[in-house]
Amino acid sequence: MSDRPDDDGDDGDDGDEDTGDLLVPGLHDACMELAHVVLASGQPQVSRDILETLASRFQREAEDFVQLVAGSGRDTALLARAVHYLVDAHALPLMGTDMEWFRQALACLVELAVPGIALSAQGAAFLRDVETGVRQALLDADD
Repeated sequence: MSDRPDDDGDDGDDGDEDTGDLLVPGLHDACMELAHVVLASGQPQVSRDILETLASRFQREAEDFVQLVAGSGRDTALLARAVHYLVDAHALPLMGTDMEWFRQALACLVELAVPGIALSAQGAAFLRDVETGVRQALLDADD
């Protein structure tokens, strides 16, 4: 289950990061941060309920990938890390409550982190470009 207690007295579905028997550590917090960026950056008066609702929508979208990630033997926390990456690199206040950009971007990131298809030589060549970019981004992050 989650590290957050269920003390709200409802049916227990409060957005815990438990998908079946699989946990996604940090996913709720990452989704809350994303919701804050796309909603509250320009409007600091956005209610906590609205932020929670959007964060729950982001979380449900991300949880759609849990079985794929876990089934590949990977740490499901990579989903939370992917959401943090989106916060840093792609989330803009103008995106608001639109989920399509999030769904598409997360699917792309998951495919890069957990490859699920065989690539042609031309398609695989792009991974070299990604590898170079990742190496540079990691060096920049270490500075």
